[in-house]
Amino acid sequence: MVLAENGDFLMMEVAPSRRLHIGVYGDPSADRVLLFDPGSFGIYADGHQLCVELASRGWHAVALTRAGMYGSDPLPEGQEPLPGFHVHDMERLMDALGWNKKIILAGHSMAGVRVHLSGHLLEHRLRGLMLLDAVCPSLMDTLVWSGWVGWDKALGAAGAFVAGTALGPMVEELHPNALKLEGRPREDKLASVASEAHLLASAAEVAATERRSMDDVIEPALTLPSFFATATPVSQGTTKLVQQYKAAGTWAERIKPRKVGHVSLLAPPAVKELADGADAVWVAGR
Repeated sequence: MVLAENGDFLMMEVAPSRRLHIGVYGDPSADRVLLFDPGSFGIYADGHQLCVELASRGWHAVALTRAGMYGSDPLPEGQEPLPGFHVHDMERLMDALGWNKKIILAGHSMAGVRVHLSGHLLEHRLRGLMLLDAVCPSLMDTLVWSGWVGWDKALGAAGAFVAGTALGPMVEELHPNALKLEGRPREDKLASVASEAHLLASAAEVAATERRSMDDVIEPALTLPSFFATATPVSQGTTKLVQQYKAAGTWAERIKPRKVGHVSLLAPPAVKELADGADAVWVAGR
């Protein structure tokens, strides 16, 4: 079996006439398997460095780009980008990949909402969770995303124009320079943050997640071994959440890598600590 340690990038059909753009890393026959879900306005490239590190350790890892985001096909007509839809899309992707073993699910930033929801909806398919500077369920009742939505919409309205203005270098410094990307992942990340459609889709996704009338109530997935890496106030509430895990008798570990930000957490050298966490979750899982 040829290892794709640096990633193969392809479209995977998850429903009739609908595909997700994914990065695939490592040996598909490997025992240890991880799926990475990026945060708001992220694409598969956000998880590239972590997946490369895992592949070098013998893992099979896949990073996805959610439906409607740059590179993937749009959501089905009339479908709102609710967390529950994306969770079931991840399950459809697992089926398309032929995964019949339990996996680790990792999520960054706002993906924490979907990771915890997956812990309930897909518990039978998960060995453990990784939450990477991720939003805690306890914030969902009080956190207001309106500023984030407004920022995404402003960027979306500007689209490619932003990349050609004085803001361009700032955008490039944050994405993808902070992720230390090269080659195809770098090109795709730059194209995504310069895409009006991508950024507007992201804003819609954030708004759908904030909605108080959302059918999917987000609660901690306290039955699954979980690893937390925190870096910024985005993940506030993690300390109390880890205590809840331990009170429930479930394995949980939290680290705070030094000198990293919300994005650079997903880049070398921090990804080595994240990969150590993945190894630990796998051992703790069943």
